[in-house]
Order: sequence, then structure tokens, then C-alpha cells
Amino acid sequence: MTSDRSDRINDFFANSTRDLTPASACHAARVLYAPVSSDPEVTRCCSSVLSDTELRRADRFATRSEKALFIQRRAFRRFCGGLVLGTPQPLSQIAFSETEKGRPYLSALPDIWFGFSSCRFGFAGAWSSTHGVGIDVEDQTRELEAAELAHLFFSEAETKVIEGPGGQASRQTFFQLWSLKEAALKSIGEGLPFGLDAFEFKLIPSLRVVHAPPDHGGSERFSAHMSEGTESCTALVIRSLT
Repeated sequence: MTSDRSDRINDFFANSTRDLTPASACHAARVLYAPVSSDPEVTRCCSSVLSDTELRRADRFATRSEKALFIQRRAFRRFCGGLVLGTPQPLSQIAFSETEKGRPYLSALPDIWFGFSSCRFGFAGAWSSTHGVGIDVEDQTRELEAAELAHLFFSEAETKVIEGPGGQASRQTFFQLWSLKEAALKSIGEGLPFGLDAFEFKLIPSLRVVHAPPDHGGSERFSAHMSEGTESCTALVIRSLT
């Protein structure tokens, strides 16, 4: 491992991140978003705080851009952990563990619920001391068969909404719903194998959860929020724990 360059990384993320916490969710969670940097020096600095295991994982990526994305993503996760811990310790010493189903947590603060996501444009991180949180960021520029995928994974009502406009509008709606479903699954500590159909959303006239697993309290326990840019969309789902 190279010399820890935490100060440089903290300065970089402090200057580049945006607070995406929705006003309606500020009582329950905080959300930060950081763009991917194309500067190789940023990636080199970020690699200085990763563990040997993480660096070996980075070396397995096929392309330089994928490797840089992984390295910056892991450094961003440590940056968020440092903000929550509120201590000046080196980022290399902030190590996340993961549950059996992949939910990250800090051993020093096991009651803080974290969520992270990334796409080729940037990274999103969310955390809460009072609620379960799930975050997902999606690249809306990807080409895909929105209606076909909706038939496989979404409810009938959601599929009809996607089929309606066609073209780019259908893809945008698809990514909105996909990101919401992924975020919702993370808010209960589950991943995609649990099933995207476990949650159903309505986007119009206002975003709301219309179906959620009864074992997790049903739809009234959840609230959904979305932030969109020109190239990506970020979904936040928070779950009341009581």
C-alpha cells in the first residue's frame, strides 16, 4: 500500500460532492453525490487509502476506466464514513464490513444504516441513524429495451406507464422505476435476488410507494425520493424502523 493521502482525498471530495438530500427527507437521512474524476492523479491518491484486498480487486478489472471507477468509489465510501465518524483518522483506517447480503456498515457505529451506489458518471452515498436507507444511481444514457424488461420485472401498472410514451421518455421512466426498486431493496437490507416486484411505485401525480413487503411493514413504512440530472438519476428510499 502506498502512503496514505487522506488529506488530499478529503479535500477533493469536499470540493466536488453535492448534497442531494431531499428537503422532505432531511430529518431522516443525508445523501451525497460525487462525480467520477478523469484525472489519473485523483485515482492514484484514492488508491493510497484502499486495502491490499481492494487493490487486488481493482487489478482484476478489464479496463482502466472500470478500475478507476472502483478505486474512486471505495475511497468515496471511506470519505462518507469519515464524515459520520467525525474523527480525523486516516481514511485507510476506516473499514466497512458487510452483512451476508452485502449491506455495508461500520463496526464502530453498527446502528448507522449506510447505502452506496455508482454508475459511470458518479457515486452516491446515504446514511441514517434513525431509518433504513437505500440509494441507487443509474446511467440514463444506456440503451436498452425498456418495455421488454418491464414485462419481466415490473408490475402490470408500471409496465403500462413505461410502454405509453415510447423512445427516450420510456427509457427515462424505466430507469426511474428501476432505481427506486433497487433503492427500496437496499432499504430492507436485501439485493436484487429478493425480487424487483416486491415493491411497486407510482410516479404521477406524485412519487409514492404503493406496495411494499408486508413483513417489512407495508407501504406506509416507506417513502421515496428522486433527484435527476441530465445523464443520471438517483433514487432514495427510506424505511421507518419503528
